[in-house]
Formats: sequence, C-alpha cells, structure tokens
Amino acid sequence: MSTEENDTQHFNTKEFIKEVSEPLQVKQYSTKSIDIREREHMMQWQGTTTKFLLCVYGALLFCTMLIIFLQGFKAWGFQLESAFLHWLGGATVGEVGGLALLVYGFFFKKPR
Repeated sequence: MSTEENDTQHFNTKEFIKEVSEPLQVKQYSTKSIDIREREHMMQWQGTTTKFLLCVYGALLFCTMLIIFLQGFKAWGFQLESAFLHWLGGATVGEVGGLALLVYGFFFKKPR
C-alpha cells in the first residue's frame, strides 16, 4: 500500500481542501473561534475539577483507612465507638459509590 493511499484512509485531503478553499465570512470565523475557545475552557475547567475531586476523595479514603487501621491495632490507645465506625464505613462506601456512578454516567451514557 502506498503512502498516499494510507494518508487518504486517515485524512480525506479533498474534503479538507474544499473546506479550506471556501471563504469564511467574518461572522462564521468569529463563531468558530469562540466555539473553539469555549471548548478549550470547558476542557481545562473539567480537568481542574477532576484533579481537585480526585485529591479530595483520595485524602478522605486515606483518612478513613488510617482511622480503621488505628482502631484495629489500638495504636496509642486509639478507641472509637463501633457505631461511629459503622457510620464512617457506610459514608465511605456511599462516597466511592457516588463517584463511581458519576464516572459511569460520564463515560458510558449516551448524550441526549
């Protein structure tokens, strides 16, 4: 297979040249430019939010595991009521379950 045939499989040059050769009106150009900027801003915002939430969830899970570890080994006289530990475990499961539902919804649900 030649390189020209390989390039046309991934990138249709004729359609690209047709799009580029058509003159854009000022309104069309500015609208496309604004759309691109909005998408880039939204992607940056989503990335920042995702990093923040992952750090917060990671810290909360670490603290929960640390509390359970300290309770299990009774280190330094660490003693909590069992009702609080049950509540803490349930809250942790709810937290991770909620995050899993959000991720599932984002990646696997079809847009309306």
